[in-house]
Amino acid sequence: MRQFCSTVFALLALCFGQLALAASPVLRTDHLNSRLVAATTAVVPDETLQVGLLLEHDPHWHTYWQNAGDSGSATQMAFTLPLDFTAGDIRWSVPERIPVLGLVNYGYSNRALLPVDIRVPAGLKADSITLTLKANWLICEEECIPGEGEYALTLPVAATAEKDARWQEDFARAEARQPQTDARVQARYQVEGDMLLLHFTGSDLPADLHDWTLFPGIPQLITNAATPVWQQSSEGWQATLPLSEYFAGSPAVFPVLLAKGDRGLWIEAALNPGASPSSRQAAGDSTTVWLALILALAGGLVLNLMPCVFPVLSFKAMGALQHADDRQALRRHGLFYTAGVVLSFLTLAGVLLALREAGEQIGWGFQLQEPRFVAALAILIFVMAMSFAGLLELGARLAGIGQSLTEGQGDRSAFFTGVLACVVASPCTAPFMGTALGFALAQPAVVALAVFAALGLGLALPMLLLGYVPALARLLPRPGAWMEGFRQFLAFPLLLTVIWLVWVYGEQTSALDMAWLLAALTLIAFGLWLLSRPALRRPFWQHSRKAIALLAIAIGVIGPLLQKPAEPVAATVSGSHEAWSEVRLSTLRAEKRPALVNMTAAWCITCLANERSTLSTKSVAKALKAHGVAYLKGDWTRRDPAISRYLESFGRNGVPLYVLYPAEGEPRVLPQILTPALVEDAIATLNP
Repeated sequence: MRQFCSTVFALLALCFGQLALAASPVLRTDHLNSRLVAATTAVVPDETLQVGLLLEHDPHWHTYWQNAGDSGSATQMAFTLPLDFTAGDIRWSVPERIPVLGLVNYGYSNRALLPVDIRVPAGLKADSITLTLKANWLICEEECIPGEGEYALTLPVAATAEKDARWQEDFARAEARQPQTDARVQARYQVEGDMLLLHFTGSDLPADLHDWTLFPGIPQLITNAATPVWQQSSEGWQATLPLSEYFAGSPAVFPVLLAKGDRGLWIEAALNPGASPSSRQAAGDSTTVWLALILALAGGLVLNLMPCVFPVLSFKAMGALQHADDRQALRRHGLFYTAGVVLSFLTLAGVLLALREAGEQIGWGFQLQEPRFVAALAILIFVMAMSFAGLLELGARLAGIGQSLTEGQGDRSAFFTGVLACVVASPCTAPFMGTALGFALAQPAVVALAVFAALGLGLALPMLLLGYVPALARLLPRPGAWMEGFRQFLAFPLLLTVIWLVWVYGEQTSALDMAWLLAALTLIAFGLWLLSRPALRRPFWQHSRKAIALLAIAIGVIGPLLQKPAEPVAATVSGSHEAWSEVRLSTLRAEKRPALVNMTAAWCITCLANERSTLSTKSVAKALKAHGVAYLKGDWTRRDPAISRYLESFGRNGVPLYVLYPAEGEPRVLPQILTPALVEDAIATLNP
């Protein structure tokens, strides 16, 4: 009997132990119990493991769906998984429509599960595996509280797995409420005046949509509190909804969720190409298009005065001076330079539009968010600086590695100088540019490319005018021996640019990565120095010196491009500001506290200049404190989809962006060039 009882207790302990592995402990935070659970009691190789964040809200409290609605922030989940495991996105169930103080949000209350599918590798060799999850959310009633949690879930590995009875109902309900897609249901939409019209057609469309709820898949397109006005036609159904007061433009696709009870139907409504545009969008309004072109042209002109473009002025100045006595050559140089600038802007715009069409959330200056591109640009400009300083004449021996394309008097030199002008101009956003580019990226490709071409033309216009306005050409000094000294002097602004790029690279990665890049530049300088030494009498030593020099240059160039940069440490509160997040901004809005949002990046010279001259001054800090304004800073140095969404919500696609929020009411966008008096006056209007 004693042996029998021991065996029974051992089996019970084993069973309860296995069940305990299928869920993490309950985490209690403000008004919420949460835990990480699994649908099965074990992990099966080469199958999909379903896990989920189980949320138990206190009565009257809720968290948010993927589109939070008028306020709030979606729950975010980040897994740390064993090698070769991959986690999918949250499989959002049909949400609830939650009215709050005249607003409407979308989310979940009571008991809700956010499921995620995890693919298990086929060759898994382990007795058990552990999954860890870090999640953050915003939980609200009328006030909102940000929350976060960390979870660990350990599961045994087995050939088969049973469903965990404890969570079976939760997973079943989440699965039942998963929206479905049906290729036999189509939709298109158009904007007319201040209304949005949705047209639904298809053989599987429900017979009556009057009692279906419409959830917009993206924010700030329609008024969330409005109820759609349904109309049946011979083709299907039409829903009419008022546009959001924050509407900035029509996306190519508007995802819509139609829901009735547990049933949900995902439909992607395509923008009707033949539709008449909104008066606020004015996609076909020639006056608005012409205004955007004028703003882009003006923005390109002002871009010549921005510090980020200063390095390329070296090449522009040398090119113009070499042709000062030849009006025809000066015109030709200007035309090829303009062609290089405009074609580069069009290429950049084409890549940007293609990536955005593919679903990427990127904007102006996106290439500088990639550390390897920053490293390559630093190396290129460093080699050019060495050549300007006279360390190496690249024309005969190393033509093609960059400097030979931009120096000289030929058409190729002028064209590639224009290309370089576009590259180094991308970290800057000049006045007028933000409005023009934000408008362009909400338009058809033809309009968008025209706006980018106007921006490039504005940047190239001063050089182009030198060949066609005699009075300007007469202001140029005549060529002479002094130009060699001037050429060497121009190496120094290029080296300052290299210092800035190395600092940006360090901000994007780590101090160790920045040290490796500096070591690579040193290797390149050593190789260039070896090549510049006088020829040796012995051929063996001459060839050895060249081989060592070329090897050093190759390692210096290729090394930073092959190295995988480290991820930077996320910023938090620092002195007078705190890190921006959707959750933090929503909390401040719920608390009715004014806030100043500064969207910046380390590679944005305009941003850095504004911070030094205005936002970091004692007078602005005093004004913020006196009016109780929270100062939030968002860092877009590396890609951040949340910041990209925020920029798009204001019709912008690049930094800087400065937004001042009053305690109540609509936010105010400040100019891209700031002064202390301008910011202080804007803050003072919060409490007149």
